[in-house]
Amino acid sequence: MPDKQIKDVYTFLNAVSNKQNLLLNPDADHVESIAEGLMEMYNSLGYYCCPCREAWGEREKDRDICCPCDYCKDDIEEFGQCYCGLFISEISRNRELGSIPDRRDEDLYP
Repeated sequence: MPDKQIKDVYTFLNAVSNKQNLLLNPDADHVESIAEGLMEMYNSLGYYCCPCREAWGEREKDRDICCPCDYCKDDIEEFGQCYCGLFISEISRNRELGSIPDRRDEDLYP
């Protein structure tokens, strides 16, 4: 399987954004940073796993943190952004984002 390139990650992000009606963060530098992390995760694990969380390296165990993670929509609804800040709500478009609590159960971490 050939390594993913950054353009492949952006193709994935745009497709996910359109299909799931998610808004990508307008901060291009932030998106690029997360996209690079997603690319590294894909190239090491074979799937787009959230680069902001520790992964098991086993797709079935990491399923909840495959991008967009299972917590994404709830985080956006409550905090205006997902955990890594890749996806945001419309009202968060023009405000500074910060860290939010991780919804992932501690027992799910390696």
